[in-house]
Amino acid sequence: MKIASNDGDTGALKKRAVLLVLAALLIGVVAFLALRSPVTSTGAVTKVTIAVPAQINSALVFVAARQGLFLKAGVDVVSQPFELGKDALKSVLDGKADLAVVADTPVMFALLEGADIDMLAGISQGRRALAIVARSDRGISQIQDLRGKSVGVTMGTNLTYFLDAMLQVHGVPADKVNLADLRTDAVISAFKEGRIDAAVVFQPFLVKLETEMGDRIKVFYGEDVYAFRFMLVGKPSYIDSHPQEVRRVLNALIAANQAMLANPVEARRAVGEATKIDDATMAKIFEPEDYVVSLDQAMLLALDDQTRWAMQKGLVAPGPTPNYLNSMKYQNLEAVLPAAVTIVH
Repeated sequence: MKIASNDGDTGALKKRAVLLVLAALLIGVVAFLALRSPVTSTGAVTKVTIAVPAQINSALVFVAARQGLFLKAGVDVVSQPFELGKDALKSVLDGKADLAVVADTPVMFALLEGADIDMLAGISQGRRALAIVARSDRGISQIQDLRGKSVGVTMGTNLTYFLDAMLQVHGVPADKVNLADLRTDAVISAFKEGRIDAAVVFQPFLVKLETEMGDRIKVFYGEDVYAFRFMLVGKPSYIDSHPQEVRRVLNALIAANQAMLANPVEARRAVGEATKIDDATMAKIFEPEDYVVSLDQAMLLALDDQTRWAMQKGLVAPGPTPNYLNSMKYQNLEAVLPAAVTIVH
């Protein structure tokens, strides 16, 4: 099957190689320091409810739960499963969960709309976790061919930002593409049935479409355009009043990262079981280097970029870009693993 992407560009390949090396080094540092500070419970086990999208990007939460690392750290984690991160975030905002795993774009929208939410840590960052898929029988062989075509996407998520970023990089005006706002299952069925020409899809739906439709589709990745970030967030009122529980959760996620590096096959199977993805598919899409507990400057820059995009698109009211550092409770991660915090503060 042909994959249409920027992989043929030598400069892009070099850039990706450098990024992967840097990611591996950071993961190594985190794992080394985590080994020096083993997770142990120092008090009574307390309950924490975490809203979690059933996606591979939530892998550290799944591994920590499966291997008993939350309990070892002193927290009894109750998981609330959701399809999307924005649904998990809503659970926290509605007071139904203590913490949530969510992508950066819904967090940006929530903060711009005045929501009371703080970021605790990034827990995953992948560059091939999503892509634009297009039907070859609609004459689409490159991104530029999306002009005048219909594209299915779930609005209010990072998928929308990714699509716009890809269109901009390839010189396609966003208003020349017809968007269909659909939930994940509806996007997949509409694409397979030919009711839309293209779709923005994340894993594991992406690899399943590639397997099922073969050379009937084109796949456009955007490794050099966008990093697919997931983070752990919560309300400031909860974070400030439960510092011990928050830090125990972070310790468990750091230990999960260590366990993932030590035994990636076992971790992969734990994630596959939690997300109901068969191991053969997981072997194709699971990349241990995509997972690390951190707060870095790139996260702040990404939020700034997405804010400018949202204002330019009229998705939010125009105004100054917020100082997102004010919504990062970096002190908690800094307390358990200082090397994981590299934002300027």
